Amino acid sequence: MISFAFEKRIVAFQGTVPADSAVLLADPQHIRYLTGFESLAPGEREAFLVVTSSTATLLYASFSPVSKISSITSVPKCSIAAVLEQLPTPSTVAVDMSALTAQEYQVLQTSAHTLSKWDSSKLWQQRMRKDAQELEVIAQAVAITQKVLEESLAKLQPGMTELTVRRQLEANLLLAGADAMAFPTIVAFGEHSALPHHQPTEKKLEKEMAVLIDCGAKVAGYCADMTRTIWFGDAPDPEFVKITEIVQQAFAAAQAVLKMENLTAKDVDAAARKVITDAGYGEKFIHTTGHGLGLSIHEPPSLSGRTEQAIEPGMVITIEPGIYLVGRFGVRYEETVEL
Repeated sequence: MISFAFEKRIVAFQGTVPADSAVLLADPQHIRYLTGFESLAPGEREAFLVVTSSTATLLYASFSPVSKISSITSVPKCSIAAVLEQLPTPSTVAVDMSALTAQEYQVLQTSAHTLSKWDSSKLWQQRMRKDAQELEVIAQAVAITQKVLEESLAKLQPGMTELTVRRQLEANLLLAGADAMAFPTIVAFGEHSALPHHQPTEKKLEKEMAVLIDCGAKVAGYCADMTRTIWFGDAPDPEFVKITEIVQQAFAAAQAVLKMENLTAKDVDAAARKVITDAGYGEKFIHTTGHGLGLSIHEPPSLSGRTEQAIEPGMVITIEPGIYLVGRFGVRYEETVEL
């Protein structure tokens, strides 16, 4: 069993909270990162976390299990009314607007507290840099994902549907040790592979068809993300072969710049994008080169041309260049990379 450093995380986060103020967190992944509390149903409110410069109070649904952590006070209530009971009055409260409902925020507005929008960037700076325990479970998730994905590709047969492949692959991820899926598995045959976020259908696999699978295991809450694209058959379309080579070259270029000093997210994107653009397919690379991941499948930094975030040791990112020819096929290659 991995033991995460929640005490250390809380103390580090408290250092970003001004005196005589509080931060109200409602995002389940932020709360899990800081306390270990796991929400069972993402669409339901199961916890709030109130943090000051010297205290941390977890308000949680009484029917949910909670681990005792000495620096965190646990209160088996989960409502805005219960939150108000825990706040020093009056006080300035920075609120995670992105995670509260409008109704919850309206209740806060009726209180004596001064509300402000919480800047999540400082916590994300903390979450982006993984510790040894986080890196260990991500490595486990990656190993499971790679094994099952390779086995699934090797077992493809004509007549299998996209949905059948997804169901078998996800079952095998669980059997191999995953706790859950990091995201809904993408299985795309033929022209469906030209849509990056295609969701599986009853489309059947035929000979001489592109196959794209994007999947990820989750272990102890932490995600992996991996994509492979193959040609199912013995006579691949010449342009499929061509763009596969270009995508591989773009991946290698992005991976190579990771050794640079003073590297930023946009540098990684630029390296991959240049290869694809120089090959004449720049307009067919329609998404970013990758993203951070951890407890969330998409975390900062986004590897886009607009992201100035430094890329540093301890981060975990994906590199996933792709070329998509609508109506024909697409090719994406993706790895989860520890820095």
